[in-house]
Amino acid sequence: MRDRWDRGILLLAGSFMFAACTGGSGDTTTTAATTTSAPLVAEVTTTTTEAPTPNGPPIASIGDTGAAALAIQFLMNCAGYGPLEVDGVFGPATQAAVQTMQADFGREETGAPDEQTLALLSRACGESRRLSLEGGEAEAVGNVSAADADTYFVRAEAGQRIAVVVTSDPGGARAGARGADGTMLATASTAWAADIPSTQDYVITVETVGDATTYGLVVAPLTPGSGTIDAAAEGTVVVGGDQEAVSRVCLDTTADAAYVAESGSGHLIVAIGSPGDFATTRGGVGGWVEFMYRDGSPGYLGFPVDLDVVVTDRVVGTARLYRSDGGAFDAPIDLAFDFARSAAPCEGGQATAIVLAPNGLGVVDFGAPPEQTIDLVRQAMPGASPAVDSGWVVAADYESPEGACRPGTVNVRIFTMDNLTLYFTDAGTSWAPRGTRHLAGYLAVDGVFPFATRRGVGPGSTIGDVLLAHPDAGIGEGLYGGVDVFVTAPLGADGWLRATAPDAGGAEDLAARISAVRGGRFCDFPASD
Repeated sequence: MRDRWDRGILLLAGSFMFAACTGGSGDTTTTAATTTSAPLVAEVTTTTTEAPTPNGPPIASIGDTGAAALAIQFLMNCAGYGPLEVDGVFGPATQAAVQTMQADFGREETGAPDEQTLALLSRACGESRRLSLEGGEAEAVGNVSAADADTYFVRAEAGQRIAVVVTSDPGGARAGARGADGTMLATASTAWAADIPSTQDYVITVETVGDATTYGLVVAPLTPGSGTIDAAAEGTVVVGGDQEAVSRVCLDTTADAAYVAESGSGHLIVAIGSPGDFATTRGGVGGWVEFMYRDGSPGYLGFPVDLDVVVTDRVVGTARLYRSDGGAFDAPIDLAFDFARSAAPCEGGQATAIVLAPNGLGVVDFGAPPEQTIDLVRQAMPGASPAVDSGWVVAADYESPEGACRPGTVNVRIFTMDNLTLYFTDAGTSWAPRGTRHLAGYLAVDGVFPFATRRGVGPGSTIGDVLLAHPDAGIGEGLYGGVDVFVTAPLGADGWLRATAPDAGGAEDLAARISAVRGGRFCDFPASD
C-alpha cells in the first residue's frame, strides 16, 4: 500500500518509524551524489574493546522503497560511504554501506539505519537535495537541528499552486520557501500553499527552533476546487457534504488564535494567525484548517490561501480541504462552519487574567505607556479579534459619543479588541503628568471575554448583583439614561469604577441588567467639569 503518510512516516511510541513499501523501485526524486570524500568516521576514534551500541528501531531496511531509503542513500553518498544509486530502493549495496558505517561508529552491524544514524548523517552533510514534481507529489525524509537546516530545490511553473506539508514529532519542524531570484514564496510553517508567480527553481528550507527532529516532507502540485461553497447552518460543521452539530468550542491558547470546534466525529481547528499545538499533540499536521477524527486518525487539511473566515461573536467561514490520510491533493472537498466563539481554553489555565479595577485592569495599571498596555492586554486576551485602533488624533477633531475631553487634552487614542476598549490620553491625570501619553480609562461590555471585578460582577450582572458584591456602592442618575452604580469612587474622581444600567427604571430596579463597566477617566464629562 502506498499511503502518503504511511509510505513516509509512522508515528510510534514517540519516534518516527518508516514503513516498508512493496513493489517497484520508486520515483527518483533526489539527485544522486557521487562524492568520493573520506567517510564520516575519519574524524571519529573508536575502540574494539567496548560492546557495540544497540540501534534503535530501523527507519528503513532491505527491500524497502520510498523517501526514507532515498534519504539514507543521498546522505551516505554525502558522508563518503558511496557511491550508491539514489533510487529509493534499499538494496544490498545500501545495506552493506550502512553496515560499514555502523562498524565505523561502534554500533550493531544490522545494515538497517535508525533515527540516530539519520541524525549523524544529516549533521555531516551540507548538500542540498533536488525534488521533482514531474510525476506529481514528491516526498523527502530528513533530520534537522536548530543549527542545521535542510534545503531542497524544486522546479515549479508559473500558474501552478504548490502545497508543502512537513510533519515531525513533536511538531517542531517548519518549512518555508523562496525563489532562486530571492522572491519570498512562504514563511516557515507546518503546512502552506502558494501560487507560483514565475517559472524557476524554488528553495524549500526545513528548520526547527527546538531539539533535533526527524521529519517527513511532502511537496505537491495542488488542484484547487471550483465554484462557491455553500454556507453552514448556525452551530454546524459541514465536511464534504456531511453535516454535524458542534457540541463544544474552546480556544487553543498556544496559538495566536486557534478555535477548536468539537463535533460527533472529531475536531475542527480553525487558526487565525499561527496554528497552535492542539493538532500536533494529537497526531495532526498543525495547519491553519484541519479536521481530525475523534479516534486520532488523520482527516483533512486546508491552507490559508483557501480559507475565508470572519470572527465576531461567531466563527464563520469556508475552506477547501485535502485528505491528510493519503495522496489526495488533486481531490479537494468543501468545508463550511458556523459556531459560537469561545474564550475558554482547551486545556487548563484561565481565558483571561483581566480584572475590572479602579486602578486599571489587573494586568496593567492606569498610567502605563500605550504600547506596553496593548501588549499586556493582548497576552491576557488570547484569541482576540483583530483590534480597531484609532491611532493618536487631535482632541479637537475627535467626536466622542461620551462628551468632550477634559481640559488640557491634546491627543487621544482609542483601542478596541472584542468587548474591551482602552482609552489613552496625554492630558494630566492622577497617574501621569500632562503631555505623557498613557492609559487613562477602559470600557468593558458583554461579549466573548468574561470581564468582571475582583468580586465577580461585570457586564451581564444586575444592579442587585453589584450591590450584593459591593455593599458600599452608590447609585446615581445614569449619564446615558437609567442609573449608574458607583462602585469605588465618587462622580468626578479619576480612580473610579462605574457600572451602567441604561434600561433601569430607577434605583429600586435591582433586576436591571448592567450593560457596561467603566474604569478610570477619559472623555466622560463636559470640559467645564
